[in-house]
Amino acid sequence: MGMYTELVLKIDIKRNLPDQVYKVLEYLFTESDIPSELDIPEHEFFKCTRWKDIGSSNSYYHIPKTFNYYDREYLFSRSDLKNYEDEIDKFIDWINPYINCCEGKCIGWHWYEGSDSPTLIFKK
Repeated sequence: MGMYTELVLKIDIKRNLPDQVYKVLEYLFTESDIPSELDIPEHEFFKCTRWKDIGSSNSYYHIPKTFNYYDREYLFSRSDLKNYEDEIDKFIDWINPYINCCEGKCIGWHWYEGSDSPTLIFKK
């Protein structure tokens, strides 16, 4: 089976994203099936086996609901995933240039199911 990590993101996204970035975010946070025309970026995040679980996956052990809102300006998501390949850190590294806030601002947190407390995520 394996342990899950709960991920909560609250991110202000820059306007006028490159089309490729917008389509990937749209897929991750609003779509259920990967579109055949999706152009996958060259980044370590997309080499992870479970990169598609960011934003849409839920486990039995956490509240089984995901709320996603994305309008090219704001992203709010809550999901659960197996973070075996550091998918969360790699996703944050990939999305970091498209985040519209100053360095050091808290943009979410992740909480491994075996831990006593969450780990905050900050804009780099």
